[in-house]
Amino acid sequence: MSTPITVSFEGNEYAWNGKKWFDRKTFLEPPTAIASKLHTLSASRISALDDAITDVDELLRRARQAQEHGQIQRALKLARLIHAQRPKHIEAVAMVCSILRTVKQPEKALSLADKFRCSKYSPILTSRASALCDLNRWEEGLKQIREVIASDMKSKKRGGNPAALSSL
Repeated sequence: MSTPITVSFEGNEYAWNGKKWFDRKTFLEPPTAIASKLHTLSASRISALDDAITDVDELLRRARQAQEHGQIQRALKLARLIHAQRPKHIEAVAMVCSILRTVKQPEKALSLADKFRCSKYSPILTSRASALCDLNRWEEGLKQIREVIASDMKSKKRGGNPAALSSL
């Protein structure tokens, strides 16, 4: 982003540089509560910038950042945009599944993850296992997570997949 988005809030001026908010005078990051309000105040401007992006890698980077900053709806919109452009982009699919679970839509997450059940991509399979658990399908979830761990061990990833292990 070439020019930061600026927002005045409670007597201070903040700028969004595409990655984080900072106070324009002190260059310090505001507390999370203020950053959240700044995101809300600038959502339409940030959305307009997002809409102008066509590069999938840039969209994915923005989706990850949005998710990290708690901008769940923005992250979902960006990940779905990638998925619409490239339906087999497995990293974007994994992100969509993860976010769908976050917004309490595990059925949709599972339905999407099921399309990639034969993949060896741990994040999508871990998301699938977690969605199964969200739906109280514990045995199926446990079986899936065991498959993820076994697959990771086979591919010589020492210690397995931390995301998979944390889902147990």
